[in-house]
Amino acid sequence: MTPTTQTTLRFTGDWPFWPVLGTALVLGLLMWLLYRREIRFHPDRGAWIPAAARSLAVVLLVLGLAGPVLRHETVQRQLGRVIIALDASESMRLTDSDASKSRWQRMEEAMLKGEKPLLKQIADKSDVEVVALRGSQIQRLWWHRNGGKDTSGVIPTSLAIQPDSPRTDLDSTLKQALGPAAAGTALVMFTDGQHNTQGSPEELSQALKSSAVPVFPVGMGVEVSPPDLSIAEVTAPESVFGEEVMRGRVTVQDLVPAGLPGLIKIEGAAGIQLSQETFTTNGRGERSFEFSFPVKLLPAPTIGDKNLRVCSITVAVAGEKSSIEKTRANNAAELAFHVLEKRRKLLILDGRARWETRYVHNHFDRDKNWEVTLAFDNYKSGNENALVKAFPKDEDTLMGYDLVVIGDITATKLGAERLKWLKNYVELRGGGLVFIDGARGEMKSWSNSEAGALVPVSWTAATTTPTATLMKWELQPDAERYPALRLSESASANLMLWPTLPEARWSAITSARPAAVTLAKLGGNPALVFQNTGAGAVLYLASDELWRWRYQVADLYHQRLWVQIASWVAAPPFQAESGLTSLGTDRLRYRAGEQAELRVRLKGPDGKLVRDAQPRVTLLRDGKETATLQMEPDTTHAGVYRALSPPLKSGEWTAQVGSEPKLTLRVSDGGNQELSALTLNRSLLETMARNTSGRFLREEQTSELPDLLQAIDRKQVTVTETILWSSWWWLAAVILLLTIEWLMRRKLRLI
Repeated sequence: MTPTTQTTLRFTGDWPFWPVLGTALVLGLLMWLLYRREIRFHPDRGAWIPAAARSLAVVLLVLGLAGPVLRHETVQRQLGRVIIALDASESMRLTDSDASKSRWQRMEEAMLKGEKPLLKQIADKSDVEVVALRGSQIQRLWWHRNGGKDTSGVIPTSLAIQPDSPRTDLDSTLKQALGPAAAGTALVMFTDGQHNTQGSPEELSQALKSSAVPVFPVGMGVEVSPPDLSIAEVTAPESVFGEEVMRGRVTVQDLVPAGLPGLIKIEGAAGIQLSQETFTTNGRGERSFEFSFPVKLLPAPTIGDKNLRVCSITVAVAGEKSSIEKTRANNAAELAFHVLEKRRKLLILDGRARWETRYVHNHFDRDKNWEVTLAFDNYKSGNENALVKAFPKDEDTLMGYDLVVIGDITATKLGAERLKWLKNYVELRGGGLVFIDGARGEMKSWSNSEAGALVPVSWTAATTTPTATLMKWELQPDAERYPALRLSESASANLMLWPTLPEARWSAITSARPAAVTLAKLGGNPALVFQNTGAGAVLYLASDELWRWRYQVADLYHQRLWVQIASWVAAPPFQAESGLTSLGTDRLRYRAGEQAELRVRLKGPDGKLVRDAQPRVTLLRDGKETATLQMEPDTTHAGVYRALSPPLKSGEWTAQVGSEPKLTLRVSDGGNQELSALTLNRSLLETMARNTSGRFLREEQTSELPDLLQAIDRKQVTVTETILWSSWWWLAAVILLLTIEWLMRRKLRLI
C-alpha cells in the first residue's frame, strides 16, 4: 500500500504555549502601535508593510520560547493475511432439520451472495486465500493479495467443487494451508468440526497461539443429533490363516429412539451370509458388537490377488420404521483381509528364563502372525545343549527367520560354524538381530567371536550388578529419526515420557562403536545402541529391565515398544516374490487418504543383494496406471528400497515392479467415519478459538467477521520531527522579515 504522511505543529519548549502566544501577540501589537505613530501620516500606501514585518518577527522570536516542532507521521499499512478454509467433507452435504439447504449451500451463500458478499468485504481490507480441505490434501480455490495486484481472478459467485471427501482433517491440512505461521495471519474455518483423522487440532491451535495466529471457526450444523444409525468403526485383523476364524468388532453409533429392532449383517462375495446379529436400539450413542466366522466359508477369488478376501458389513433399523434414519450413506462398511500361508519367524535364545525374554516370548507367541522358537541354556555340552538344539540345523533354515533375539549367553555355546551362519544371516540375508545384555556378563565373549562384527558396543568396565540406585531412561537426539522408539503421538511428548517410565536397577557399562548410534542412555551409559551391519540391522539393549514398564499399565508401553522394534529391526516382510525381486508393503489394508510404504528387495544373478539400483514401482487403481514412483535406498537394510505412495483413494490397487511381481492392496472408506457423527462439534471449535485468542461464530454471525479480522491488519508508523525554533528555517524567516522591514524603510525614506 502507498504510505500516507500527516504533519502537525507541536510546541515542546520549557514555556507553556498559551502564555507565550499571548505574550508574543501583545508584543507584536505593541510593535505595530509604535510603528503606527511613525507612519500614520505617510502618504505611501505600502507604509504598513515595515510595521507588519517587524511585528511578525517579534511574534516569531517570542514563539521560539514555546519550542515549536513539526511532527511528520508516516503510516505504512500492510494488509493482514486471512486464510479461509472450507470443509469439503461429505458431512457438509447434510441438510439439517432446521434448514432447507445443505451446510455447503448455506456456507456458499454466506460467503458469496448478497449486495456486498462477505468474501469481498474481507478482500477489500486484507490479503485473502480460500482453500478447500479435501481429506489429507488442500485445494486452492481463489486468492486476492496486495490490493488485487496478485489475484486468481474476480471474486467467484459459486464454488466449483462439491463436498465429497470421506474424511475431515483439521490438523495437517490446516498446516498446509497456513505454511509458515506468522503474526498478521488469521485462520477462518467453515466446518462442522468433525475431525476424524490422525493429528490433534487442539495441539495445532496451541502452536498457532505461540505464532500469534488467531482462529475464527464458523460452526455449520446442528448440535442436537438427528435420528441415525451408523457404523463408526470396524476392528479386525488385516490378515488371518486359512483354517482360522476371523474375529472382529463392529462399533455402531446408535442415535435412533430406543426400542426399535436393529440388524447387523456380514456378507461375502456372491451374497454368502457369514454372520448376522439382531439387537434393540437404545439411542445412547456408541455400542460394540463382536462377530466371528470361519475364513474357509469364503471362496478364493477367480481373478486378482488369490489371498485377498472382501466382505461387506451393514447395519440398519429393521421393520416398519426403517425410514426413520437421517441418512443411509453411513450404514455400510467394507472388511478386507488377506489369507496368509506362512507366519513370520522369531528365534529367542537366552542363558536363563529372565523376565524380559519371557515377556517378549509371550508377546509374539500370542500374535498369530509370528511363529516363535524359545530356548534357555540347560548347561549341557555339545549337541545336547538346549540352545544348540533350538538353533536351525543349517544355514538355509536360519535364512528363513525374520528376527533373532540373543540373551545373556557366551558365544562359544553356539560354536564357530553357527556364529558364521548368524553373521551371514544379518549381513547377507538382511535379517534383524537384538542383543539383550545380562548382569552375568556372558555377552562380553561375543566381541572376540566369529560374529564379533555384529556387536555394536565395546564393554568398558565390569557389568554392574543390581543396586538400589535407580537409572532413568533418557532418549538421545538421534532417537527422533526412529519412529519405533515413539511411545506417544508427538515427538515432544515422547521425549518427556521416557524419563517417567519405571527406572532400571542395573545396566552394562559400554561405549558405542564408531559405526553405531546411541538412541537412549541409562545413568549416562549407552542403553539402546543401533547399528547397520551389511544388509541387516542390530539393536543392543544394555539392560534387561524393560519389563518393569509393565507396572500398573501391563502391555501399554512394553509390548508396544517390542512390536515396534520387531517391525523396525526384523528383515522387512515381502508378500510377493518373483525370481530375484521381492515386493512388500507396511500393511495390507488401508483407509482412503492413507499412504502405503512400498518395499522392494533386489538380488543379482549370483544371489547377492543389489545395493546400487534405482528401481521404480508402478501403482494401478482398478487396473489403470496412476503413478510411477522412484524408490530410495532403505537406511536400515541394504539392498532394500522404499517409496511412499500418494494418498490412496478407495478401491483395489496393484503395485508392481516391471511386469512382476505384483501385490494387491485394498483401500476402503473405513466405515464412513465422516458420517458417523452428524452434529456440530462445537467444543472442539471453541477450544481452537480460545487457545488462539480468536472467536467461535455460529453461521448466522458471519457478518461480524470483517470487523474481527481488522485486528490483524498490521501498520508500521514512522515519526520524524523538525525542531523549528532552533532551525535555519525559523531564523531565516525572522531575518527575511527584518530585511523586508529595512528595505521598505529605505524606500519610504524613513531612514
